[in-house]
Amino acid sequence: MHRVLVVEHHPLVLSALADLVVEEPGLELSGIAGSAREAISLANHMQPDVVLIDVDERSWQTQRLVRLIGELLPSARIVRLTAVSDPQMECLESPTNNPSILKTAVPEFLRSITE
Repeated sequence: MHRVLVVEHHPLVLSALADLVVEEPGLELSGIAGSAREAISLANHMQPDVVLIDVDERSWQTQRLVRLIGELLPSARIVRLTAVSDPQMECLESPTNNPSILKTAVPEFLRSITE
């Protein structure tokens, strides 16, 4: 069973992503966060195996959050979620080595980690 933390600042998207995690067999929703502060607190407390982080808000805070979560959870799989049509470009712009996937590809990604 993989524990998943979802980080997204838009409440409707956050809810939809959380629903996708809950509906996927083999996954457990360990928490949802709408802010960096919530994300760090939940990551520290819940110790998820997978962290889905919205990175569409391109700012140093988002990049810092990805880095901090990575340091806090060195064995977790951190996946950057984007609405950018070319996730490879988004990944190349990243100072981290965390993969980026399109938000529309989340269902397929979730299925892939439970197989």
